[in-house]
Amino acid sequence: MIALATPPNEPSTAFQRDYLSWSAITTFQKCPLRYRFRYLDNAPEEFGSVNLLFGKGIHAALEYHFRARLAGESVPSLEDLLAAYDREWSEVDPAWVQWGSESADSLQELANRMLAAFRRSPAAQPDGCVIGLEEELRAPLIQGMPDLLGRIDLALETSDTLRIIDFKTSRCRWSVEQVAESSGQLLLYNQLAANLAHKPVELSFVVLTKTRTPDVSVFDVPFDASLLDRTLRIIEHVWHAICVGNFYPVPSVMNCSSCPYRKRCAAWSG
Repeated sequence: MIALATPPNEPSTAFQRDYLSWSAITTFQKCPLRYRFRYLDNAPEEFGSVNLLFGKGIHAALEYHFRARLAGESVPSLEDLLAAYDREWSEVDPAWVQWGSESADSLQELANRMLAAFRRSPAAQPDGCVIGLEEELRAPLIQGMPDLLGRIDLALETSDTLRIIDFKTSRCRWSVEQVAESSGQLLLYNQLAANLAHKPVELSFVVLTKTRTPDVSVFDVPFDASLLDRTLRIIEHVWHAICVGNFYPVPSVMNCSSCPYRKRCAAWSG
């Protein structure tokens, strides 16, 4: 455990949570008020984000692919993966979705292209034995704070290493800068898995693009102690802000247009 300074004020009962996730941390960084609506008030979402729902569908298909491998079954067909994608959407009310320029049909065609590209790529058959899918790990990484929780998409074990892979969908191929900006997530996962691995941990992102011709890229993330320390200190400051109730809106054309709490935010008076 890395001991950092404890918050100057203990959070009120309303602000206490027994864990923090990477998604909660990044939500606060983008908009503290959205964090409050989602994680503290448990406010119902006004609509479903089509990008988030599409990403969940792709994740469900990839999970199906690797669960077959874990069970020692044959490689699922493209039709099998699309069926897993469809099942993720089956309980979603289309009227609740913020569609934009997309439609269910256009997204299914996109999913078809992306999953076909994935099946052809080396990312579909990585080295190692599948030992975990959608596994939750949590531990107290920072003294005086709730546990940090990570949900690991895929864990593979070889004779020498434990490999942790996180799947992402993206509008375009990731740049080196995007990999660097996102690497804090996997460095936290490295710490969460370190006490369980008993062998070196390797970290990778697999990014599937939502382009006309989808690209499937693997980006390895080397361990960086200084970046891990920076990430932990950022999380500590985020927690401090939560403790003192520092919630406020962050207007942004990109973020606000897809925020499922727009009406609630507009009615917020501080």
